[in-house]
Amino acid sequence: MKLKARKFPTKALSLLVAVAMGATGLGATAGATPVAQAPKAAALVPVTLHPPSFNDTKLIGLRNALLNALKGKSMSGVDVWEVVNILATYWVAGKDGNAAAAKELGIAPHFEGPSQGQLTTQVSMYETLASTGASGYFTSVIDPVSEGSIINKAVKKGLDVVAIDSPVPVKYANTFVYIGTPNYTAGHAAGEAMKKALPGGGDVAILTGSLTATNALQRIAGFKAALAGSNVKVITTANDNGSAGQAATNADTVIASNANLKGIWGVYSYDGPAAAVAVKSKGDIGKIKVISDDTEPGTFTGLKDGAVVASVIQQPFMQAYLATYIVAAMHVLGRGAVAKIIKPYLTSPASAANTAVISTGVGTLTKANLSADEAYTAAIAKY
Repeated sequence: MKLKARKFPTKALSLLVAVAMGATGLGATAGATPVAQAPKAAALVPVTLHPPSFNDTKLIGLRNALLNALKGKSMSGVDVWEVVNILATYWVAGKDGNAAAAKELGIAPHFEGPSQGQLTTQVSMYETLASTGASGYFTSVIDPVSEGSIINKAVKKGLDVVAIDSPVPVKYANTFVYIGTPNYTAGHAAGEAMKKALPGGGDVAILTGSLTATNALQRIAGFKAALAGSNVKVITTANDNGSAGQAATNADTVIASNANLKGIWGVYSYDGPAAAVAVKSKGDIGKIKVISDDTEPGTFTGLKDGAVVASVIQQPFMQAYLATYIVAAMHVLGRGAVAKIIKPYLTSPASAANTAVISTGVGTLTKANLSADEAYTAAIAKY
């Protein structure tokens, strides 16, 4: 399926996607290469490839189970898309994961997302995929309440949809499985890191890119739970609505408005770097402790110069990598067959409230293990 057949909201958006993320492969057309031939042409991501404090042996085992089930099957008609919530640097690794899995399967990789987390743009992308022949997509949903019905319409039409990064409650949409971070646990880890950084307690601020996305809400809940009973107190939460520029403004504002501020936690990948820049510019390194999420370049810089104390890290590569396999397999093998294959690998089964979960884990990055994460980032880029 070629890009010119798609009706994006504006030509500028298409250009922005290409400029922001590099060549995406959007113009490639999925072929009918049998999966049995794919490993001969593409080196598989090795089981030994892990970011710091992770072990992906079980997750690669799921990849192998799906690959074995797909061997000898035609991939004709498989057209899987990755739709992220914002074109942040965080998703470069997710784009790489999609590309690596697509190469192994012998299909074309497809990646897109709104430039600054615009809900209307993501909605338009969902609607376009449902009307132009995609077999399915996996996505980080910006607002499950308002987008759930659109996803359900796609599923009823025959598209296969999986949630990554941010889970979608069953009451809003049927996304088959959630592949991603246990977000409450991630928030809790950030809270524990903040308490360690502030043994004497103090006032802290939260910077976030959303107050509607499930992942953000779960992380904030986990963060506050970790702080319960301590002398570390959340005094304000600033929402930038997916804008890195607004995050920078918010960071400056919370510092200027709170003379006793001792810490800042950034929920979205660019929030921590924004806080680090603000702290550094005001000469407050060491006075205001920054806990970040993820591994943006600004986070690496902050860890090296002391502006960032620690960062809670995820696996966008593995989320997209496994999701590509699962969504492709759903089209070829059927939902029931894939449900049986993934069952032994589930972190938790489906319930009346939540979809089934495949956790990609949580890690904590510090200056001590920074070089290991940089090596991992370089390694996955090769695939």
